[in-house]
Amino acid sequence: MNKILEHTDQLNKLIKNYQSKNLHTSILFYGPKGLGKRSTINQFIIKSLKNNFDEKNYLHHYNLFNNNTHPNILLIEKEIDKKSNKFKSTITIDQIRKVKKFINESVSISKFSKIVIIDSADDLNLNSANSLLKSLEEPRKNTYIFLISHQISSLLPTIRSRCLKVRFNKLAYNNFENIIKTFFPNISDNEINLYYDLTNGSPGQAISIIQENMIDVFDLTLETLNYNKLDDFKIQLTEILSQYDNEKFRTYLSLLKSILILSINIKNPSYKTNQYLVNKFNSLDKLSNNLSKDNIIDRFNFLSNNETDLFKYNLDKKLFMLKFLTD
Repeated sequence: MNKILEHTDQLNKLIKNYQSKNLHTSILFYGPKGLGKRSTINQFIIKSLKNNFDEKNYLHHYNLFNNNTHPNILLIEKEIDKKSNKFKSTITIDQIRKVKKFINESVSISKFSKIVIIDSADDLNLNSANSLLKSLEEPRKNTYIFLISHQISSLLPTIRSRCLKVRFNKLAYNNFENIIKTFFPNISDNEINLYYDLTNGSPGQAISIIQENMIDVFDLTLETLNYNKLDDFKIQLTEILSQYDNEKFRTYLSLLKSILILSINIKNPSYKTNQYLVNKFNSLDKLSNNLSKDNIIDRFNFLSNNETDLFKYNLDKKLFMLKFLTD
């Protein structure tokens, strides 16, 4: 069970309210991907198990949870399509029906609560979202539903309104640095500076970018953004991106939006210009000079407004990127 980081304040408050039987039955963790929302839920469960059972029984329950076989804990996330061997594009209504069945069944272990984790609620389609809403509207005693969202605006307002909302903000630089160096001891300070801004302080995102060698497309992306016409660079980039699965493409889109934000920031004369690897910063500086602020904002809005439909309807990634790069 990968523990990237621990948000101590949020975690301690959850445990305190849980122990005093004052915890809201539906809790929505939201904020950029990779900040440790799932890790915090995992730590909440682990600490709650430790508080409820003696050492011998705790280890038994911990192993069940760690292997995703604990009878009182249900994890809902996108499933693998048996035909394509790829993740389905959404969490289906059949999966939410499992949630309802799980909630209504008698508890297997009476000394511990029932806990549902939906990771992420952004992946619900309209039918599954409406079905989940009914469970949120009719809370069951000693049952808690945790929802994770990386883009809270994609959720139904009625779902948001029925949950206790816990916001996760970007980490302080020192915490980010410590986590990245734990995974990549030889990384340079300049690289850490770059990844901190590119991911808005999200170590999980930074780790994904590094492990997927996604920074290799960084320079190519900047080159394509510098020119509006369709050229070999754009063809090459869209061919590469069209091979990404949805999760990797989501990570790339986050990287792309960060590039646009940095391009606007660099236009500010007071923005520090010595914090990145020289060639990376020079490329960002060139992009910032070549694109107007309005153009950058239009591109950012295109991504924000169309990203949800891209994944919901499984649209063509290559066409999506060509439209972004040439409009």
